[in-house]
Amino acid sequence: MVDIANLQAIIARSSTKPLLAVLLFKFGDAGRARAFLQQWIPRTAAGRAPDPAGPAFHFMFSWKGIEALMAGRPGFDVAQGRREFDVFFVDPAQAPDGGVAEQLGFSGTSAPAAWWDGNFKSGDVDLAIHIGFDTAEQKSDCLAELRQSAASFGVQELTLEGWDDSALSGSLPADGRLHFGYRDGITAPNIDWQDAGTPGMVNCREIVVGYPNEDFPTAPHNPGPWQDFARDGSFVGLSWVYQDVAGFNKFLQDNAPLAAPHVGPELAEEWIAAKLMGRWRHGSPLSRFPDAPPSTPQLDDSFGYGDDPDGVKCPLGAHIRIANCRDQPMKYANHVRFPKGPPRVIRRGFSYGPRLDSVQDDGKDRGIVGLFYFARINEQFYTILRWMQKTEFADAYKKLPNGYNAQDALTGNRRYPKAETQFGVPLKDNASVTFRLEEFIRFKGVAVLFAPSMRALNTMISA
Repeated sequence: MVDIANLQAIIARSSTKPLLAVLLFKFGDAGRARAFLQQWIPRTAAGRAPDPAGPAFHFMFSWKGIEALMAGRPGFDVAQGRREFDVFFVDPAQAPDGGVAEQLGFSGTSAPAAWWDGNFKSGDVDLAIHIGFDTAEQKSDCLAELRQSAASFGVQELTLEGWDDSALSGSLPADGRLHFGYRDGITAPNIDWQDAGTPGMVNCREIVVGYPNEDFPTAPHNPGPWQDFARDGSFVGLSWVYQDVAGFNKFLQDNAPLAAPHVGPELAEEWIAAKLMGRWRHGSPLSRFPDAPPSTPQLDDSFGYGDDPDGVKCPLGAHIRIANCRDQPMKYANHVRFPKGPPRVIRRGFSYGPRLDSVQDDGKDRGIVGLFYFARINEQFYTILRWMQKTEFADAYKKLPNGYNAQDALTGNRRYPKAETQFGVPLKDNASVTFRLEEFIRFKGVAVLFAPSMRALNTMISA
């Protein structure tokens, strides 16, 4: 059903480029912004075709950016478009830095007031360009050319001066390990792009809009020019996430004596790291290997939590168990809300900043830049963020002390109201060990954008 060739490639498949960047822009005159994009959108990577030999481009827009480019277009009433698009996209009060911020965990050190290093606000972003590069030289040349082009058309780059490239930039780690030491890229939803109803696959309506039905009422709901424009596009949660690697390493080191009596001193730190994530750091899932990591990573993703209701194998608060609860029953209200299973998203992104193997912080910024693709902002991206802060989505948590206020062990904001910072790890024979969680990450910038289809991109730049 979905025309794969009409998707921007970053939605259809992962990038193979080792170096990546996301540049943010604010439009001036809409006509000149369109002329700027006419130079660059033809270089967009599409579908499942291999990445080009040169830079690979992908484009994302805010509603404000779309509105500017589509205003006055025959057949497109932007006021009607605002009414038809997802309210969480068009209404600034529903943006990540709006009235919903605190419930999503964006408070304390993750509060929007400090986002983007204070240089601009999420609402200033009209356009984000994601680019993959083969070499550092190619990156340098491309960024210089792109910036010169933007300046010549009066398109303002929103820069981040603390970064080497003055923009979000980093790499795919050569060994596949992110800063906390976990192997990345293991779990990716298998999308049923042809809408065949194949068991075990994720409905394409979780990822792209334009095909609303009863189970997935994606906006725009009604047939017409705006639904046609939106079809095969995807919303994007662009997230700059700092990782406190020194603090994380120190947490493992300080708490190893609590774990050692149960697993031995040699495995203690790795065991704690695994319980926080739900996987051993080399990738094997606790649900299949609860006691020790296999010598060779076992990355088969076909496992669930139905046989582990108390979290003896994989703790209820482990990151992957909250981000995707699989076959763990949700509350009735959530089962009604998500009749086809818990919300899923496609995750892309890259690591930034130098490696750190110490418990002493070196003062350097490091973390991940995440791009999360989905079709419904509130029901997917925001819901997962809420569940990370407050685990009231499933009855299994009520058996924990203050369980409905438990949090994702890795990503929870411990300053969240009534947050439960005690992380109990059940053991066999009704024993347990408890750790006091700390804050391991903080959000430094979040924006919800829209990645249009190839046809929509061409519509936006047509004369």
